[in-house]
Amino acid sequence: MDVNNGGVEIDQLEQGLLVSGFRPSDEPEYASSGNLDEEDLVLYAASFEEAEENFVKYQTAVWVLYSLLLILAWGIGIVMLLYLPIRRHILLKDFRSRKLYVTSNAIVYKVTKPVPFPCFGVLRKEKHIVLPSVADIVIEQGYLQSKFGVYSVRIENIGVRRPASDDVKIQGIANPLAFRKVFLF
Repeated sequence: MDVNNGGVEIDQLEQGLLVSGFRPSDEPEYASSGNLDEEDLVLYAASFEEAEENFVKYQTAVWVLYSLLLILAWGIGIVMLLYLPIRRHILLKDFRSRKLYVTSNAIVYKVTKPVPFPCFGVLRKEKHIVLPSVADIVIEQGYLQSKFGVYSVRIENIGVRRPASDDVKIQGIANPLAFRKVFLF
């Protein structure tokens, strides 16, 4: 991943950012959305594929822990354990549909989530965060997340009176440090 450029080793991501029109692949990639211009070049595209297995294991462990707790409390946890295969299927579809990329003027996060019962359709969510409004990129990892190697990335917005619920939180990004490095550069 490191390239020797004139005796100085530069990370491929940093070298790509120094060159105008950096694309993560060989072919040009543009953000295709009704809200963005077709000329918006993707500067960085985050990957979720490498973290898919760990994310599903993490979410399954959380579901089982809640189920066991609810078995002790009211017995509802048995129904939750029976629902587990459907839950895993929904998690896989949700995780595989995630797209996160940075254009020249915004961070775009797109996801298509199946509803709790897949026969009822899907929910589409598209979030655009204008780059000047980004205050910080926070990488979080709780205790259970660290056991499964899952990271959460929280994009904090600038604003005096905005609540923390306005921040965008994304779980399961494969390389959160590279995503954060785009903004620190």
